[in-house]
Formats: sequence, structure tokens, C-alpha cells
Amino acid sequence: MERIWEGRMATTVQGRGTGAGRTRRPSRILVLDKVGVILDAFANGLEWAGPAEIADRIGTNKSTTYRILRSMEHVGLLDRHSDGTYGLGIRLMELGALVGERLDLRRLAEPALRRLRDEVGQTTFLTVRHEGVATCIDRIPGSHVEVMALRLGGSLPLYCGAAPRVLLAGLEKADLDRYLAGAPFQARTPHTLVEAGALRDDVAQTRGQGFALSLEDATLGVAAIGAPVFDRRGHVIAAISIAGLRPEYDDRHLPGLIRRVRVAADAASAAVGGPGGGWG
Repeated sequence: MERIWEGRMATTVQGRGTGAGRTRRPSRILVLDKVGVILDAFANGLEWAGPAEIADRIGTNKSTTYRILRSMEHVGLLDRHSDGTYGLGIRLMELGALVGERLDLRRLAEPALRRLRDEVGQTTFLTVRHEGVATCIDRIPGSHVEVMALRLGGSLPLYCGAAPRVLLAGLEKADLDRYLAGAPFQARTPHTLVEAGALRDDVAQTRGQGFALSLEDATLGVAAIGAPVFDRRGHVIAAISIAGLRPEYDDRHLPGLIRRVRVAADAASAAVGGPGGGWG
């Protein structure tokens, strides 16, 4: 005999010969699928609807549907009207706007990112702040791509790496103070800056020179250069960076690499309507 508890989303199957039961892993067609069907219904013309109508749409009993609706309301995916009907929540609008901004930024910055990769031959990155870390939203592979720590969609803490430290330098004073209150941080390598004082000095240096130089502070054997991308209000919204093997960042090559990264970041800033020329 098989029983399905929709509320707990677990399936119990009677064992053969022993009468014992075992719990199977839930199938994929469960709560998230139903949430997706509900959102699809609202995206396709449904404006406000009660639990009974929504239950008919997704083929689930009313009690289960009500629990799903209440959970969606709790996280802001749905709003509940005074008459008990539900509609799309304001959180979806916020998420949609954020995704749109990120997609626009990636699209507009991509030519500068690709041109930089072609000029220097190294992996190039477009990185943004997201939930207190630096997250890569675009990455164009170059040489030695297998040794790069930052993957597309991956993250690094703001206190290490060239692009993350540029984003750290772009924080407003109050936000920077709150972030550095968490110091000392965990070192990724012997070269990682982890103390608040050292990071404040690094922020001042990054702003003063218009770029951040990472020499093995995120990954041993790897160096990187990052520069800020500004929006039309003059806020740092992203960082463009390159990364390669440490010997490629010697005194002979470093000035040219820095110049090209800054030119690429200025081009990306111009593409999104921001000022060029960095913090200066």
C-alpha cells in the first residue's frame, strides 16, 4: 500500500514480507513545481484569485494550496487582498527589476570585457556585490583558465581578490564600517588582508589609484587587476578585472595591464551612462 502526504511531501511504501515501511525521497513534482505553476497562472492573465480557483488551476486540494499560498505570501511572492484573494507580490517586482539591471549591465559591459580579453589574452571578469560578497556575472575565458578561483556565478568575499576589493572600496562609509566590524576575516592565503585597519588602508589606496592589484591574496600563484564600473549617479555597481599567473604581473607588464583594465572599466561605465576616469 502507498500513501502520499501532500503537506509533508513524503511517500511511505509498505515493505514486502515484513510489514515495515520506508520513506522514499520526494519526487521533483512537489512544492516548487506547484509554486511555478501558480506564478505561471498569474503571469498568463490571472490577476486576483482565491485558494479554490488557484487549487483548480494547479490540480491540488484546497488545504494544500492554501498552505503554499501562505508560504508564498510570507516571502513576498504573493500579496493577499482583504477579501482573501491573492495576487503577485511586490517582491517579484523587486527581483524582476534586479534581474533586469544585471542583464542590462552584463549586455552593455560585454564588448569592453571581450575587447580586454582579446588585448591581454587573460580571463576577464565582470563582478557585482550581491548579499555581501562579490559575485561573477560574466566571465570570458583566456589563458590558464583552469587555475582561476572565480567561476561564472561564483563568489569571493569582498576582502580578497582584485574585483572584490574594488567593490569593497565602492561601499559608502556606513556600509564599509559595518562590513569591517566583522574583521578579522579568515585568510585564504598568507597574503590575504584580514584586519580592519589593513583593509581600510587598502580601500584608501584603491580609491586613490583607481584600481586594485591582487598578488596571490585570493589564490596562490594567481594575480589579478580590477577597476570600478560606475553608474550614472557615480556609484560603483561592478568591477572589471583580469587574472593570470603571478609571473605575468611583473614590473615590465604591470603598467600596460593596469592601463588596459582601467580603459575597459571606463568603457563599461560609459556604456551604462556613468562617468569615466575612476574615483579621481
